[in-house]
Amino acid sequence: MKFVIQVISFGLSCYILILVVLYFFQDKLLFFPGPAPFGDYPEMEKRNARAEAVLDIRYYLKTKPDPDSWIVIFHGNGGNAGDRVYFMDLLKDFNSNLVVFEYPGYGKDLNAPGESIFLKQSLELILHIKKKDQDNLPIYLMGESLGTGVATWIATRTDVKGLILISPYTSIAQVAQHHYFWLPVKFLMKHKFLAHTWAGQTRTPVILFHGINDDIIPIHFARQQILNFKGEKELIEIPDCGHNDIIDTGEKILQGKIRDFMLKAQK
Repeated sequence: MKFVIQVISFGLSCYILILVVLYFFQDKLLFFPGPAPFGDYPEMEKRNARAEAVLDIRYYLKTKPDPDSWIVIFHGNGGNAGDRVYFMDLLKDFNSNLVVFEYPGYGKDLNAPGESIFLKQSLELILHIKKKDQDNLPIYLMGESLGTGVATWIATRTDVKGLILISPYTSIAQVAQHHYFWLPVKFLMKHKFLAHTWAGQTRTPVILFHGINDDIIPIHFARQQILNFKGEKELIEIPDCGHNDIIDTGEKILQGKIRDFMLKAQK
Protein backbone atom coordinates (compact mmCIF):
# COMPACT_ATOMS: atom_id res chain seq x y z
CA MET A 1 0.00 0.00 0.00
CA LYS A 2 2.81 2.35 0.90
CA PHE A 3 4.47 1.64 -2.46
CA VAL A 4 1.24 2.45 -4.32
CA ILE A 5 0.94 5.75 -2.47
CA GLN A 6 4.54 6.58 -3.32
CA VAL A 7 3.94 5.83 -7.00
CA ILE A 8 0.80 7.97 -7.05
CA SER A 9 2.62 10.79 -5.24
CA PHE A 10 5.51 10.63 -7.69
CA GLY A 11 3.16 10.62 -10.68
CA LEU A 12 1.20 13.56 -9.27
CA SER A 13 4.42 15.50 -8.64
CA CYS A 14 5.54 14.89 -12.23
CA TYR A 15 2.14 15.97 -13.53
CA ILE A 16 2.25 19.20 -11.52
CA LEU A 17 5.80 19.84 -12.71
CA ILE A 18 4.67 19.46 -16.32
CA LEU A 19 1.87 21.97 -15.71
CA VAL A 20 4.29 24.47 -14.17
CA VAL A 21 6.75 24.13 -17.06
CA LEU A 22 3.92 24.38 -19.60
CA TYR A 23 2.56 27.54 -18.00
CA PHE A 24 5.87 29.39 -17.81
CA PHE A 25 7.15 28.29 -21.23
CA GLN A 26 3.87 28.45 -23.17
CA ASP A 27 4.96 31.48 -25.19
CA LYS A 28 7.88 29.46 -26.59
CA LEU A 29 5.45 26.72 -27.57
CA LEU A 30 3.07 29.07 -29.37
CA PHE A 31 5.17 31.75 -31.04
CA PHE A 32 7.98 30.81 -33.44
CA PRO A 33 9.52 33.97 -34.96
CA GLY A 34 11.98 33.46 -37.77
CA PRO A 35 15.66 34.46 -37.40
CA ALA A 36 15.81 37.17 -40.09
CA PRO A 37 15.27 40.84 -39.19
CA PHE A 38 12.35 42.77 -40.62
CA GLY A 39 13.13 44.10 -44.09
CA ASP A 40 15.86 41.56 -44.83
CA TYR A 41 13.90 39.48 -47.36
CA PRO A 42 15.24 39.63 -50.95
CA GLU A 43 12.36 37.47 -52.20
CA MET A 44 9.90 40.15 -51.08
CA GLU A 45 11.95 42.77 -52.88
CA LYS A 46 11.91 40.66 -56.05
CA ARG A 47 8.11 40.81 -55.92
CA ASN A 48 8.20 44.60 -55.50
CA ALA A 49 7.00 44.38 -51.92
CA ARG A 50 8.74 46.97 -49.78
CA ALA A 51 9.18 47.05 -46.03
CA GLU A 52 7.26 49.86 -44.33
CA ALA A 53 7.20 51.07 -40.75
CA VAL A 54 4.89 53.56 -39.05
CA LEU A 55 5.88 53.99 -35.42
CA ASP A 56 5.84 50.40 -34.08
CA ILE A 57 3.74 49.02 -36.93
CA ARG A 58 5.71 47.11 -39.56
CA TYR A 59 4.48 45.54 -42.77
CA TYR A 60 5.35 44.64 -46.34
CA LEU A 61 3.47 46.56 -49.01
CA LYS A 62 2.98 45.82 -52.69
CA THR A 63 0.92 48.42 -54.53
CA LYS A 64 -0.87 48.39 -57.87
CA PRO A 65 -1.01 51.42 -60.22
CA ASP A 66 -4.80 51.70 -60.07
CA PRO A 67 -6.00 49.30 -57.35
CA ASP A 68 -9.62 48.48 -56.60
CA SER A 69 -9.09 47.13 -53.07
CA TRP A 70 -6.72 46.27 -50.25
CA ILE A 71 -5.93 42.76 -49.02
CA VAL A 72 -4.25 42.79 -45.61
CA ILE A 73 -2.66 39.50 -44.56
CA PHE A 74 -2.08 38.21 -41.03
CA HIS A 75 0.21 35.20 -41.05
CA GLY A 76 0.56 32.12 -38.88
CA ASN A 77 2.61 31.64 -35.72
CA GLY A 78 5.78 30.34 -37.41
CA GLY A 79 8.34 32.40 -39.31
CA ASN A 80 8.03 36.07 -40.20
CA ALA A 81 5.93 38.18 -42.55
CA GLY A 82 8.85 38.22 -44.97
CA ASP A 83 8.48 34.46 -45.43
CA ARG A 84 4.99 34.94 -46.87
CA VAL A 85 6.02 35.51 -50.47
CA TYR A 86 3.58 32.75 -51.40
CA PHE A 87 0.74 35.17 -50.72
CA MET A 88 2.29 37.62 -53.15
CA ASP A 89 2.35 34.83 -55.73
CA LEU A 90 -1.16 33.63 -54.91
CA LEU A 91 -2.63 37.11 -55.32
CA LYS A 92 -0.35 38.55 -58.00
CA ASP A 93 -3.15 38.77 -60.59
CA PHE A 94 -5.55 40.53 -58.22
CA ASN A 95 -5.87 44.28 -58.69
CA SER A 96 -5.32 44.83 -54.98
CA ASN A 97 -2.73 46.52 -52.84
CA LEU A 98 -1.22 43.72 -50.74
CA VAL A 99 -0.09 44.16 -47.15
CA VAL A 100 1.56 41.51 -44.97
CA PHE A 101 1.62 42.57 -41.32
CA GLU A 102 4.64 41.76 -39.16
CA TYR A 103 3.73 40.75 -35.62
CA PRO A 104 5.36 42.46 -32.64
CA GLY A 105 8.14 40.23 -31.38
CA TYR A 106 8.80 38.87 -34.87
CA GLY A 107 11.46 40.01 -37.35
CA LYS A 108 13.95 40.73 -34.54
CA ASP A 109 11.53 43.12 -32.87
CA LEU A 110 12.25 43.72 -29.18
CA ASN A 111 8.61 43.41 -28.07
CA ALA A 112 7.42 40.18 -26.53
CA PRO A 113 4.90 38.45 -28.81
CA GLY A 114 1.43 38.07 -27.37
CA GLU A 115 -2.28 38.20 -28.08
CA SER A 116 -3.01 41.69 -26.75
CA ILE A 117 -0.17 43.43 -28.59
CA PHE A 118 -0.94 41.49 -31.80
CA LEU A 119 -4.53 42.69 -31.74
CA LYS A 120 -3.64 46.25 -30.78
CA GLN A 121 -1.10 46.78 -33.55
CA SER A 122 -3.17 44.91 -36.15
CA LEU A 123 -6.10 47.26 -35.60
CA GLU A 124 -3.76 50.25 -35.68
CA LEU A 125 -2.51 49.05 -39.08
CA ILE A 126 -6.03 48.93 -40.54
CA LEU A 127 -6.87 52.36 -39.15
CA HIS A 128 -3.62 53.67 -40.62
CA ILE A 129 -4.52 52.28 -44.05
CA LYS A 130 -7.99 53.80 -43.87
CA LYS A 131 -6.57 57.17 -42.89
CA LYS A 132 -4.04 57.35 -45.71
CA ASP A 133 -6.31 55.88 -48.42
CA GLN A 134 -7.98 58.90 -50.02
CA ASP A 135 -9.90 56.67 -52.44
CA ASN A 136 -11.55 54.79 -49.58
CA LEU A 137 -10.98 51.43 -51.26
CA PRO A 138 -12.60 48.33 -49.74
CA ILE A 139 -10.41 46.39 -47.33
CA TYR A 140 -10.34 42.61 -47.11
CA LEU A 141 -8.61 40.84 -44.25
CA MET A 142 -6.86 37.56 -44.97
CA GLY A 143 -5.81 35.39 -42.06
CA GLU A 144 -3.63 32.30 -42.09
CA SER A 145 -3.83 29.84 -39.17
CA LEU A 146 -3.14 31.95 -36.04
CA GLY A 147 -3.87 35.05 -38.12
CA THR A 148 -7.47 33.99 -38.77
CA GLY A 149 -8.32 34.92 -35.21
CA VAL A 150 -6.52 38.26 -35.52
CA ALA A 151 -8.44 39.09 -38.71
CA THR A 152 -11.75 38.07 -37.13
CA TRP A 153 -11.16 40.27 -34.09
CA ILE A 154 -10.39 43.31 -36.26
CA ALA A 155 -13.74 42.84 -38.00
CA THR A 156 -15.43 43.38 -34.63
CA ARG A 157 -13.68 46.73 -34.17
CA THR A 158 -13.86 48.41 -37.59
CA ASP A 159 -15.72 47.96 -40.86
CA VAL A 160 -14.05 45.81 -43.49
CA LYS A 161 -15.47 44.40 -46.70
CA GLY A 162 -14.79 40.74 -46.04
CA LEU A 163 -12.79 38.07 -44.23
CA ILE A 164 -10.72 35.43 -46.06
CA LEU A 165 -9.63 32.80 -43.55
CA ILE A 166 -7.22 29.96 -44.32
CA SER A 167 -6.99 27.13 -41.77
CA PRO A 168 -9.22 28.78 -39.14
CA TYR A 169 -9.94 27.64 -35.58
CA THR A 170 -12.48 28.28 -32.86
CA SER A 171 -9.83 29.28 -30.31
CA ILE A 172 -6.14 28.56 -29.90
CA ALA A 173 -6.97 27.31 -26.42
CA GLN A 174 -9.31 24.66 -27.85
CA VAL A 175 -6.77 23.59 -30.47
CA ALA A 176 -4.12 23.24 -27.77
CA GLN A 177 -6.54 21.23 -25.62
CA HIS A 178 -7.14 18.91 -28.58
CA HIS A 179 -3.43 18.15 -28.86
CA TYR A 180 -2.77 17.95 -25.12
CA PHE A 181 -6.02 16.31 -24.07
CA TRP A 182 -4.45 14.92 -20.90
CA LEU A 183 -3.58 18.40 -19.59
CA PRO A 184 -5.90 21.31 -18.64
CA VAL A 185 -4.12 23.59 -21.11
CA LYS A 186 -7.15 25.69 -22.04
CA PHE A 187 -7.25 26.93 -18.44
CA LEU A 188 -3.51 27.63 -18.34
CA MET A 189 -3.16 29.51 -21.60
CA LYS A 190 -2.53 33.23 -21.52
CA HIS A 191 -3.09 33.74 -25.25
CA LYS A 192 -6.41 32.06 -25.97
CA PHE A 193 -7.36 33.88 -29.22
CA LEU A 194 -11.10 33.37 -28.76
CA ALA A 195 -12.03 33.46 -32.43
CA HIS A 196 -15.36 31.70 -31.85
CA THR A 197 -16.50 34.57 -29.61
CA TRP A 198 -15.28 37.23 -32.04
CA ALA A 199 -17.00 35.50 -34.98
CA GLY A 200 -20.33 35.93 -33.22
CA GLN A 201 -19.73 39.68 -32.88
CA THR A 202 -19.50 40.49 -36.59
CA ARG A 203 -21.70 40.20 -39.64
CA THR A 204 -18.80 40.72 -42.04
CA PRO A 205 -19.02 38.31 -45.01
CA VAL A 206 -16.50 35.49 -44.64
CA ILE A 207 -15.04 32.68 -46.70
CA LEU A 208 -13.11 29.91 -44.97
CA PHE A 209 -10.65 27.44 -46.51
CA HIS A 210 -9.38 24.32 -44.79
CA GLY A 211 -7.37 21.25 -45.77
CA ILE A 212 -9.26 18.05 -45.10
CA ASN A 213 -6.07 16.31 -43.93
CA ASP A 214 -4.94 19.11 -41.61
CA ASP A 215 -3.51 17.52 -38.46
CA ILE A 216 -2.36 20.76 -36.82
CA ILE A 217 -5.77 22.46 -36.82
CA PRO A 218 -8.08 19.55 -37.70
CA ILE A 219 -10.92 20.42 -40.04
CA HIS A 220 -13.61 19.95 -37.42
CA PHE A 221 -12.49 23.30 -35.95
CA ALA A 222 -13.34 25.05 -39.23
CA ARG A 223 -16.69 23.25 -39.37
CA GLN A 224 -17.44 24.51 -35.87
CA GLN A 225 -16.13 28.02 -36.51
CA ILE A 226 -18.23 28.72 -39.59
CA LEU A 227 -21.36 28.20 -37.48
CA ASN A 228 -20.30 31.07 -35.23
CA PHE A 229 -20.31 33.75 -37.94
CA LYS A 230 -23.53 35.73 -38.29
CA GLY A 231 -23.24 37.10 -41.81
CA GLU A 232 -22.82 35.52 -45.25
CA LYS A 233 -20.39 32.64 -45.00
CA GLU A 234 -18.93 29.72 -46.89
CA LEU A 235 -16.50 26.94 -45.99
CA ILE A 236 -14.36 25.44 -48.75
CA GLU A 237 -12.89 22.08 -47.79
CA ILE A 238 -9.83 21.30 -49.91
CA PRO A 239 -9.04 17.60 -50.41
CA ASP A 240 -5.61 15.95 -50.35
CA CYS A 241 -3.86 18.65 -48.34
CA GLY A 242 -3.00 19.45 -44.76
CA HIS A 243 -1.96 22.56 -42.87
CA ASN A 244 1.29 23.60 -44.49
CA ASP A 245 0.58 22.72 -48.11
CA ILE A 246 -2.88 24.25 -48.52
CA ILE A 247 -1.64 27.24 -50.55
CA ASP A 248 0.29 25.05 -53.00
CA THR A 249 -2.26 22.26 -53.29
CA GLY A 250 -5.32 24.47 -53.32
CA GLU A 251 -3.88 27.42 -55.28
CA LYS A 252 -6.39 27.37 -58.14
CA ILE A 253 -9.32 26.77 -55.80
CA LEU A 254 -8.22 29.61 -53.54
CA GLN A 255 -7.70 32.05 -56.40
CA GLY A 256 -11.06 31.33 -58.00
CA LYS A 257 -13.08 31.33 -54.81
CA ILE A 258 -11.40 34.45 -53.41
CA ARG A 259 -12.01 36.31 -56.65
CA ASP A 260 -15.69 35.31 -56.66
CA PHE A 261 -16.01 36.25 -52.99
CA MET A 262 -14.56 39.72 -53.55
CA LEU A 263 -16.69 40.39 -56.62
CA LYS A 264 -19.82 39.42 -54.71
CA ALA A 265 -18.87 41.52 -51.67
CA GLN A 266 -18.34 44.64 -53.80
CA LYS A 267 -21.80 44.53 -55.40
